[in-house]
Amino acid sequence: MSWFNRTKKSSLGIDISGTTIKLLELKRTGNSYQVAHFSIVSLPPDSSSQKRISTSLIAEGIIKALKKSGSSSKQAVVAVTESAIMTKTLSLTASLTDDEMENELILTADQYLPYSLDELNFDFEVQGINQHNTELVDVLLVASRRENVDDRIEALALAGLKASIVDVEGYALENAFSILSTSFLNPDKDDHTIAIVDIGSTLTSLTILNNGKVIYTRSQSIGGKQLTEEIQRHYGLTYEDAGLAKKQGGLPDNYQETILQPFQKSLIQQIQRSLQSFNSSGTSKNIDGIILAGGCASMIDLDLLIQSQLNIPVNIANPFLNMQLSKQVNAKSLYQDSPSLMLACGLALRGFEE
Repeated sequence: MSWFNRTKKSSLGIDISGTTIKLLELKRTGNSYQVAHFSIVSLPPDSSSQKRISTSLIAEGIIKALKKSGSSSKQAVVAVTESAIMTKTLSLTASLTDDEMENELILTADQYLPYSLDELNFDFEVQGINQHNTELVDVLLVASRRENVDDRIEALALAGLKASIVDVEGYALENAFSILSTSFLNPDKDDHTIAIVDIGSTLTSLTILNNGKVIYTRSQSIGGKQLTEEIQRHYGLTYEDAGLAKKQGGLPDNYQETILQPFQKSLIQQIQRSLQSFNSSGTSKNIDGIILAGGCASMIDLDLLIQSQLNIPVNIANPFLNMQLSKQVNAKSLYQDSPSLMLACGLALRGFEE
């Protein structure tokens, strides 16, 4: 299963989480992209509490998302989470062909990985010339337990789709970031370090990129579901109604002071802890900016609060600003959901790479 090399004229990215299926299809139009189809479909409320969601449940969500979006694509790009992968940067002889590198890795992988190759899917990518020895190249080895990859492939198959690529979430975010970066990076600065804070339903993930490459990841157990459950408990609503009220408004006047602000305070504290952990990891990089992604990215004043408390510029993710939209796409809905579609966008973009 290749994580790196494919070519397509159109590409469907599907972001599978514990609570939602996010689907985005892009088409290439010259040197730019067009959003052809998109949809977001919720999984059953109790699915996120399951340690491992059944592939049939995920497949049902994908089928609903395909129908809702209008996409007729038969292939898709999906991803496994950062926690499901193992990575190692190795140095190999620069003159080796790709096949020779693969054979070398097959022979030596057990030195670097805690499982036998029979239990793993793995891929590799040449990163460039080794800075200490020009006769060597740095090679990124990426591996995951076979079951993690097979679950994604099986879910797609049950939904009538073929997995063209099984990517890694962090690498997909690199792709999504590549089309965002020109809008806010300082063109006079050569070295940029950006933090992507993805506030999901149950997890908030920090991905730090230096010059567009992932150098650090960390996840914390806090997300939008926690806020929804607090709204549900405090106001006596069903989980579904609490979720709608959170998104559409209409809650009592005391909502912001009683529920929202304490949640935002807790969330920002967790983001601060993640950044402190990064600073303690031995790097000397300063964070130049923060991109907010995920379903809670657009909550009231969150970007301003983070910017004020951390003294770091904050932008809300919208990877579609410079893309064309097909007639089937509702621009208002797309832009409203754009922070949530950051990963799906990165997956769709991955499908165009050679």
